[in-house]
Amino acid sequence: MYQKLRTSFEQYTKLTDEEFDSIKNEMTLKSFNKGDYFVKSGQLCKHIGFLVNGISRVYYLEDGKEITSYFNYQDRNPLVSSFVSFLTNEPSYENIHIIEDAEMLIISKESLDKLYESSNNIQKLGRLMAEHNYVLSMERIYSLQHQSAQQRYELLLKTYPNLLNTIPHHYIASYLGVTPESMSRIRKSIAGS
Repeated sequence: MYQKLRTSFEQYTKLTDEEFDSIKNEMTLKSFNKGDYFVKSGQLCKHIGFLVNGISRVYYLEDGKEITSYFNYQDRNPLVSSFVSFLTNEPSYENIHIIEDAEMLIISKESLDKLYESSNNIQKLGRLMAEHNYVLSMERIYSLQHQSAQQRYELLLKTYPNLLNTIPHHYIASYLGVTPESMSRIRKSIAGS
């Protein structure tokens, strides 16, 4: 579990054993059951989770309808948090719903800030991970604004190839911004080509 964490971190910067141990010592392992929430809309998000296994879905409500923003999955986007709430100390507008039993290594904002103060390299790690998450956000925005539903579905197949048989189809339709019926038509169209 900690080796997976270190390998993930070292995609961004090399850490000394001392630096990694200081991060590890500030984290707590927490288990979530399918159906649990990491944070609900209206709550303060005071932690970041590193997904060791499992899947979460980030969504918000608009006119009573759930709109899926993205999924957290260990191989694609393992950092779990309502980042706006975490950074601004304002209530979250998002819900982070656990859709498959999960384990996360959790760190609080206070602990993270303390780590940033203790090491320029850990601060660099945080910056590079934040930059990576920013790029993922911009890719998602571009996809929603400039790609057709079929193009978004094809991108989903490439981005999350192992998830399509795991995630309920109405969540995927919500992520694509289409009705479940439209998604079925897109799937049939791609399967038929």
